[in-house]
Amino acid sequence: MLNRRLLRTKAVQALYARQLTTDANRLLALDNIDEAFAPDLNSMEPQNRQELSGMKKLASLTLDELIKNGKPKEDNDLPEKVIRVARSAFEAYSRHTISDGEKMVRRVLNETESIYTDFIRVLSMLIELSHQAKLDRERKYDDPEAPFPKDSGLDSNQVIKVLIEDKSLEEEIIRNGVSWGNEMNLLRKVYREALRKDSEYEAYCKKSSHTSEEDQAIIQHILRQILLKHEVPLEYFEQRDLYWVDHSELIRSLAIKTLKSADNSHTFQLAPLTKDWEEDRFFVEELCRIVVAEGDQYDIYLDDQLKNWELERIALVDLIILKTALAELIHFPGIPVKVTINEFIEIAKRYSTPKSGKFVNGVLDVLSVRLAKEGVIRKSGRGLIDNK
Repeated sequence: MLNRRLLRTKAVQALYARQLTTDANRLLALDNIDEAFAPDLNSMEPQNRQELSGMKKLASLTLDELIKNGKPKEDNDLPEKVIRVARSAFEAYSRHTISDGEKMVRRVLNETESIYTDFIRVLSMLIELSHQAKLDRERKYDDPEAPFPKDSGLDSNQVIKVLIEDKSLEEEIIRNGVSWGNEMNLLRKVYREALRKDSEYEAYCKKSSHTSEEDQAIIQHILRQILLKHEVPLEYFEQRDLYWVDHSELIRSLAIKTLKSADNSHTFQLAPLTKDWEEDRFFVEELCRIVVAEGDQYDIYLDDQLKNWELERIALVDLIILKTALAELIHFPGIPVKVTINEFIEIAKRYSTPKSGKFVNGVLDVLSVRLAKEGVIRKSGRGLIDNK
């Protein structure tokens, strides 16, 4: 089932992507300023290139002041055109940055929902491989150079029969748009190069009948050791999902739980992605919104804590992880401090530099104590649990 660490990771990914688009939007805004103060080569009047260059620099500095403070420095006596061009560039920058930020959050949420589709795709692949097994067993002439036992096969497996007959799974396959019409070559390749060459599956096919425990055991083996580990299906899933490495653990868990319930049709149940998707969606959206809204204040907290560091020297991923952790520490009173810190340490270890886990740990440990003493961090309910 969907866990909070994955949701935290998605928030960090959205904020990281937002920062990259923010930097790109600033460069586009500077390009607009360059264009506004470029010499008019078609004009018959002389062009004062030095003056234009000076105004361009002033407009660029004013843009950065607007980005940082929302207004230019009050002591600047700027030409009206400089202010006008800088404000126009800033408005375009702000508009695009807001839009891009919203797109990044929607994208990671869609990626998260697609985990369920890939889970259904894995179950569907098992069904399709059983069809390949049936065709293979019905073939009259065996390959003499590669004979294969046909006393039983994936198509005679009781767990597979439950999957095939279940209407809810059939509906989910259709609803999630899972189709193998254009992937038959892949299925044949998985069957030939992965399933038929597996020694445990071959041993299973040598017996004409099986207990429910044996049926369950071979299905679990095919799932774990073939579909999710063999290079042929693995390459297919990785090409479909950029974040397959992150998502595969959850897909594996959902599939294992579902298949264990498929010993008979009365116990079969598709494992849900989450208990409450709306709550999970809100958690990601709220984390991202708070970091964007409170980012400047978090810079102050971090700047005070890292007196011997410049924030620009900190890896961007680490900085986003720290800010996202601060958002959770301060604005989610029901989550214990130690839970938040430990979760973001693990995210830093996985997605940033080798030393990032210790760095994030050190900063958050000290900063959380300080902010709690100042009353900035206030926990209630389950958030009061001290998970040392």
